[in-house]
Amino acid sequence: MAKRINKAPRGRAAIVSALAAVFLAALPATAAVASPGAAPAAVAAPAAVQPALSYPQRTAQISVTLVTVQTTDHATATYDTTAMQNSFQSAVSYWQTVSAGHISLVQAGAVQSTSINYASTADFSTIMNAVAANLHWTDAPDKVLMMMIPNANVSVSGVSGALGVTWQMGNALGNEYGRIIVAQQSSFTGPVMTHELGHIQGLGHSNILQCTDGAMDSQIVGSAFTDSACSSREYGDNNSIMGISQYNWPYLDSVLFQYGGFGNGNEIQNAGTAGTAKTYTLTPWAGTGASRAVQFTDPATGEVYYLQYKAPVGYDAPTATGGNEGIQILKTDIDPAESLLIPPSTQPYSGYYSYNLSWQPGQTFTTDGGTRVTVNSVSSTSATVTITAMAAIIGPQMDAKAAQWGLGSATGSITPIRDGGYYRNYQGGAVIWTPANGAMVSHGAIRSRWSALGFENGALGYPTTDEVGGLRNGGVYQNYEGGAIIWSPSTGAHSSMGVIRQRWQQLGFEGGELGYPTTETVTGLRNGGSYQNFENGAIISSPTAGTHESLGAMRTRWQQLGFEGGILGYPTTNVVAGLVNGGSYQNYEGGAIISSPTAGTHESYGLIRQEWQQLGFERGILGYPTSNIVAGLINGGSYQNYENGAIISSPTAGTHESYGPIRQEWSTTGFETGVLGYPTTEVVSGLVNGGTYQNYQGGAIIWSPTTGAHESYGPIRQAWQSTGFERGKLGYPTSEVYTVTTPATPTPTPGATTGTTTTGTTTSAIEQDFQGGKIVYSNGAATISYNS
Repeated sequence: MAKRINKAPRGRAAIVSALAAVFLAALPATAAVASPGAAPAAVAAPAAVQPALSYPQRTAQISVTLVTVQTTDHATATYDTTAMQNSFQSAVSYWQTVSAGHISLVQAGAVQSTSINYASTADFSTIMNAVAANLHWTDAPDKVLMMMIPNANVSVSGVSGALGVTWQMGNALGNEYGRIIVAQQSSFTGPVMTHELGHIQGLGHSNILQCTDGAMDSQIVGSAFTDSACSSREYGDNNSIMGISQYNWPYLDSVLFQYGGFGNGNEIQNAGTAGTAKTYTLTPWAGTGASRAVQFTDPATGEVYYLQYKAPVGYDAPTATGGNEGIQILKTDIDPAESLLIPPSTQPYSGYYSYNLSWQPGQTFTTDGGTRVTVNSVSSTSATVTITAMAAIIGPQMDAKAAQWGLGSATGSITPIRDGGYYRNYQGGAVIWTPANGAMVSHGAIRSRWSALGFENGALGYPTTDEVGGLRNGGVYQNYEGGAIIWSPSTGAHSSMGVIRQRWQQLGFEGGELGYPTTETVTGLRNGGSYQNFENGAIISSPTAGTHESLGAMRTRWQQLGFEGGILGYPTTNVVAGLVNGGSYQNYEGGAIISSPTAGTHESYGLIRQEWQQLGFERGILGYPTSNIVAGLINGGSYQNYENGAIISSPTAGTHESYGPIRQEWSTTGFETGVLGYPTTEVVSGLVNGGTYQNYQGGAIIWSPTTGAHESYGPIRQAWQSTGFERGKLGYPTSEVYTVTTPATPTPTPGATTGTTTTGTTTSAIEQDFQGGKIVYSNGAATISYNS
């Protein structure tokens, strides 16, 4: 649990700094700790004055006056001044060690005591000013006023939670002075005093790099990180005294060590600008040897990085353990008075302490400028690292590639990109280098297309070849990790990737039937589908239907039917050739399209397709379809014509074929609009003497080899049925149903000398002839007569 406060930015003529109060899992029984609460607001500070980038080696003696404070809410507060002085002496010893004895902190006399007319919860600035007034304090170089209040927390801007606050008033060598207020004595007091005295000497906080995208590094340009996902987590380096508060005194990190001008000036070896691989040996940073840390400059960004070996030695013994023992990598933060540790993982973490701040053997850190730091080994006494500026290795390769392709002069530096890749821009394009493939050219229309797709971070990834020419009609291609980009003078540059590319490859790429791509892959089709157009068609992909080409007359018909949004849906097979008489087909979710050189190209779906399938498709009696499916017949019917007939579908009569003499006869009756209506059965064979029939809504048509095809309906059909149809004495019909009219009979008129009078009425009958006789229907009755 913790209360923490964000300080105002460092590098000010006068500055407020606060140290977070952190509650460890196991506190001493006598520890005075702050209560949890809301995080306080940032402390305001005077106008900024930018300091020098670092101090020279300093030698100073700073006088510190210790004061205990009685407040209105603790007017009789008592202090353990011995414990207070011991805490101060721990800070004195720490800074003498860090400065190699060049800086002395001296207690000015005995601990003083004063009472103020304010509560211990008053703002730190109010308490500071009241104490200074009581003591007639004069701020001057090398003088520090350090006061302790009878409260476990220090209030800042109305919010309680800090363990210490510093008002630093000087930031030049020999000009270190200011005021410090600390909370009541606790196990934190020694480290807190040490931390606050670091602020007096011009030091900011020890922070860590935090990136929500997990970036390994981010260059600092001006007052911001180039990666907007990155930020500085203040106090985050709990392996440095200028980080978050704790019970221990971790050794000051190497960035602030050099910035503050501590030590003898020989502790950090300057490796200069990184170049070809060079190995360095580091000794424990909290030790005493020379050249125990290394700094180098990244040649691409100019940023300076520090490498220090954190080992459980000296002041680092309690904290350089587990994941915090190893190589630590740092650089100057946005505020040059603060350090920025770069941990192996920059992802945000919960809590206040990190236990994985050091890099381990086998791990490699890459700066934002592309320089690599590899941790080779770590032992109890030393560690080795290798620093390699990739630019020094791959630069000649990239320049040679650019010269080979006539790209002209370089216009930018060698810049690192994902997964160890690099690029460099030239007047006429770029060269991209990867560990797997080396240097590859990128220019012209293919590069523009790659750019539109997101360069190496897009779907294609890195190029794996240079551009390759010699394709049909002057085409060029370049392969990538995730596919290719193909260019031709007439179609331009387009990507090719995934399952659509696989199918295109199977069809022969640009030399196949589809030719060159003319569009990118287009997504957003129904049910997650996508397509890519080519010179002679398209390839369509669906998660459920697969990936298939669409071309020629079949594609034209599919387009007419609404593509994947129409009745057929997505194609489920490729175009299949090899049918009888040079035919081909393609299946779809809702049916098929069939093409024949003589019959044309037509869809096949639904009940009509099922009926055609039962008849043997194009190899059956009907052959290929010769028309599309035609709707709009009476009562919701539809039909499709075939080489040898048709299939007719009706919601009430079902779906049935129609072919041969029976179809011809049905035609004479008016098809479905005639007396017979729709067929209700298939054509049925097996009658006597090789006959066949087909039933209809209004009757039937019967055919035999000797009598031909004739309709049968109404009362005459009923009478024929009574004789046993074609198996009875009448046999097969030999005529259509026809009408016979009988005129009235003329008779003489009685009593008249001339003329006659027509009497009676004209009569008509319907008749049909059969092999064995006739049926006549007249006046509501059917008469059957047989041949003699």
